[in-house]
Amino acid sequence: MHHLIYSSTATRPLSEEELRGILHKARHHNEQHNLTGILLYHEGQIVQLLEGPEEAVHTLYGYIAQDPRHTGLIKLADKHVPQRSFPDWSMAFQTLSDEQYALLEGYRTPENLDLSPPGLSAADTMLLELMRTFMLRDESEAGFMQ
Repeated sequence: MHHLIYSSTATRPLSEEELRGILHKARHHNEQHNLTGILLYHEGQIVQLLEGPEEAVHTLYGYIAQDPRHTGLIKLADKHVPQRSFPDWSMAFQTLSDEQYALLEGYRTPENLDLSPPGLSAADTMLLELMRTFMLRDESEAGFMQ
């Protein structure tokens, strides 16, 4: 199992309709390629975790890196992991409040990246816990798209 986490900035704000379109395509693609993950969005800032077979993860990331809708990709993690963090989500999605996004901001800095050892680093574990917290809270709240 492999996971890759990146952050980027949208070249322009994305409407709810555009986000729904992206999610629909992503979910369809991911189901066909045994990929799961989560997409977090806040005022043009994107954090996404992709997980699945290494080749499928890297192929998808290659397409994402070429997508003109965003810029400034920063790879936060790219490693083998013992298991999926979001096994039930072909692509979960959550918009974030200012406070929630502030919790993720620290993960955009190189000091928090530990890409060499296999398994999860402390920074990876904390980032995944934040992502899980945002997704597993009451899913009926505004901002969650099914």
